[in-house]
Amino acid sequence: MTQDTAFHDDAAKAVLSLAGEMAFSDITLPKLADRMDRPVSDFLNLPNFNALIVDYLDRACASESVDETESLRERLFDIAMLRFEAMEDHRDGAMAWQDSWLMNPLKRAKAAKRRVKSARWILTLAGERQDVFLKPKSVVLSGILFRAEQAWRKEEGEDFTRTMAQLDRDLRDIDSWVDRFSSFSFGPFGKKKAADFSAAV
Repeated sequence: MTQDTAFHDDAAKAVLSLAGEMAFSDITLPKLADRMDRPVSDFLNLPNFNALIVDYLDRACASESVDETESLRERLFDIAMLRFEAMEDHRDGAMAWQDSWLMNPLKRAKAAKRRVKSARWILTLAGERQDVFLKPKSVVLSGILFRAEQAWRKEEGEDFTRTMAQLDRDLRDIDSWVDRFSSFSFGPFGKKKAADFSAAV
């Protein structure tokens, strides 16, 4: 991990910590600098808070090696769960962060685009080829991740029972979902339909 990456991850954790104490929209760079006990000048060119958190969670997905002997579904499951474990470490803040865009259509659409990018990263970590089917798979997996996030929000303990059940159930059907969406993802209106699906979830 580079020095910049470590700093960005520390900043993401600090943002999530602040989000557990105040409205996400009230978090400012001076407040973040104060929380991290660093001068504001250290935060020049820092990514926006949404990107900071997403990058932190994406890096968490790559924090453990992938077992190549497992099936694709098992690899996707293991990698995605690393993301939820990182979220659980900052549960109150992660919930507040999601609340900041969940009920706002425009912000929710932007969050969906970020989730598609994360899904593509997870598929890449799992060993999926960079071919024409990666895009529809990314869209489908982003929807699966969203459903798992909603299950995670309802967890009553720390054993991820709801999250794992939802994720496992949906990943079993990922190939059939990809077959459905790949039929239109590359047609004249494919990009719009894929974007509509992503934003809907």
